[in-house]
Amino acid sequence: MRLDIHKSFRLSILPVPTLHQVLKRKDPAVFLNVPRFMNWKDELCIRVSEGLCSGYWICQGPPEKPLRPKDSDVVLLWFHGGAYYLGGPLGEAVALLRTAECAASIFSVDYTLAPFATYPRQQEEAVAAYRHLLFNEGIEASRIVVGGESAGGHLALSFLLALTETTLPKPGGSLLLCPWSNLTNESPSFKRDRYKDALNKHLLDRDVNTFIPRDLSGHLPPLAIVNFTRPFTGRQAWKQVLPAHSWISISGHDIFLDDTHNLVHQARLDGALVDLEITDGEPHGWQFAANKASEMIYSNLPPNKEVPERVMPGSTNVAKVGEI
Repeated sequence: MRLDIHKSFRLSILPVPTLHQVLKRKDPAVFLNVPRFMNWKDELCIRVSEGLCSGYWICQGPPEKPLRPKDSDVVLLWFHGGAYYLGGPLGEAVALLRTAECAASIFSVDYTLAPFATYPRQQEEAVAAYRHLLFNEGIEASRIVVGGESAGGHLALSFLLALTETTLPKPGGSLLLCPWSNLTNESPSFKRDRYKDALNKHLLDRDVNTFIPRDLSGHLPPLAIVNFTRPFTGRQAWKQVLPAHSWISISGHDIFLDDTHNLVHQARLDGALVDLEITDGEPHGWQFAANKASEMIYSNLPPNKEVPERVMPGSTNVAKVGEI
């Protein structure tokens, strides 16, 4: 897989307001106006906005077989990646639609990006979205899988931690793709894989400073969400924070690899059930990147036509990893 390192560097030196202008949000009218989805485009990517809850029903049931979310076997509550200041709820909509064809409803949360909001706003919006699924949509907690990629994986963990301070039931599972679990960005794999991954410490440190401002001495605040790879202090433990079953996927050349190993180790020590999948030879976020080469082929397939095995492989992997 070819990494666009030069593009990554160019974006890393742009100021945040400029990045928000350069990287425009996807328009559903464009990516849904294709043979695969044209017959159901009015039922896909439906906007929801209620109080702190904002997002999109990417689909309610498989695209060709719409149903009420509460009747779905699995409802994926999804948090997109983008280091808390880039991306959007529809950024990987086509990839999520392919995952949904494996019989899931998907609600993608439109959380507020930095610098327009900082912690704990995104955490509060995540909890509000979960409340919406439970009480407005009538979905059983056991049917909900909370998931996210990269910073979205961090937000999923942050959401689960916040949930312990409420009386809300835990979701049935969690699905984390290359989660950004340690915001100090200091693990050995940052240096070891710096030439094998498009992410870089300079870019991520800037993102953290935008999301969680440092104190006058230059230190991050002593919050649990800053580093999920350390043991919890006080009464919390991963067995209480995580759902009954969690799935984590990471790549062999991802700079988050060592932090992910430490997160999984700590969670298992606390008695949590966590499955870890490591894909050798790939960089950060390989699943969605692997889809790009075949996204056009997939979008132009006729409705109900079986998707060839090599088309949208990342989405297929996500569905298998999380048993969706």
